[in-house]
Amino acid sequence: MLELLEQLFRQVRAYFQSERFDSRRVYFQTPEHTTMVFDREAEDIIIGGLIESGHGFEVITEERPAFTTGSTPLYRIVIDPVDGSNNVSRGIMSAGVAMAVLPIDAPIEPDKVQWALVGEIFSGTVYQAQRGAGACRNGQRCQVSATRQLKDSVVGMNFDGRDLETLSKLLIQKPVPDKVRRTGSAAMDIVYVASGAYDAFIDIGDVLTAESFLASLSIVLEAGGVFSDHRGKYLPIITNLSQGFSLLVAGTEQLHLDLLARFNGP
Repeated sequence: MLELLEQLFRQVRAYFQSERFDSRRVYFQTPEHTTMVFDREAEDIIIGGLIESGHGFEVITEERPAFTTGSTPLYRIVIDPVDGSNNVSRGIMSAGVAMAVLPIDAPIEPDKVQWALVGEIFSGTVYQAQRGAGACRNGQRCQVSATRQLKDSVVGMNFDGRDLETLSKLLIQKPVPDKVRRTGSAAMDIVYVASGAYDAFIDIGDVLTAESFLASLSIVLEAGGVFSDHRGKYLPIITNLSQGFSLLVAGTEQLHLDLLARFNGP
């Protein structure tokens, strides 16, 4: 299954390197959401490959209603064909493809994902994991960092329309993180925790939707990381892609606990 997911990612990446790719064409737009042509075409490439594979999938994706590729699908796949579309449309070279495959009868939760892949479109870097078998970056085993102290940490943080009052507790009260980063793609920001590039990732505001984080979180778990919402609670079962979530992801239990204490203290 991981070979299939990587093949689909490589096909999407090839599209972005082809003359067909246009960063500015809009496919569909509402006041709440814009779908670019490249979003739709990347999704079409993935769906076409899933159909051709002969495996039966229930397909859940951001850009169209759920459907099945066969009468009795064995698997469910949650797809974000381009996480970081705004980056792509502005010429910022940071965006990912995220795919998470679960057994058809499993609840949609990060720890139930059987296979996951997150690929960075422009660099070609591939993160992947199989449940119970660990996580890899470009085929090499990866693991979370060992950073335990907030003052030593590199933290990814999303400020876009988020709960700035809560986030300010991390940036005003000392000690503060050593460094703060943000790529514009939650799928990439989260998976950086899996390889130790980030020590933690924070997204608070109940905005983040599952297609952006499901694959990445499962990879973080396989790499030894931990996560919860910002109150320390495990995420509820995902029932649709309109649910908004908050996330606090860390490489070590101690750093995770320190971040929880900061957000939930006086």
